Amino acid sequence: MSASGSKQTVGKQSKPWQFKPGQSGNPAGRPKGAKSKLGEAFVKALLDDFSANGAGAIVQTREENPAAYLKVIAQILPKDVNLTVNWLDEFSTWMAQQGRDKPSTDRTTH
Repeated sequence: MSASGSKQTVGKQSKPWQFKPGQSGNPAGRPKGAKSKLGEAFVKALLDDFSANGAGAIVQTREENPAAYLKVIAQILPKDVNLTVNWLDEFSTWMAQQGRDKPSTDRTTH
């Protein structure tokens, strides 16, 4: 006990100006969904414009600015592409089509 007779608390103490649990610091703040409305409106306007002009704009961009056209394609492709190529099977198929023997998979012989 302290000299004043009250218990001292250990750890975090609540100050009178701190927010209580569940209490908002800005109760009249941004309404729920307000932030997403702008994004939704933009996407809708973009969809409407693309629906009306998209195919023509793609053709025009490809013909007049191929670098921009390829940049858009590169941006919409997945960033991580998992590609497995079994080159030995492909090569064996090609060799068989050429009328040749399959290559040996034994690496100890030359």
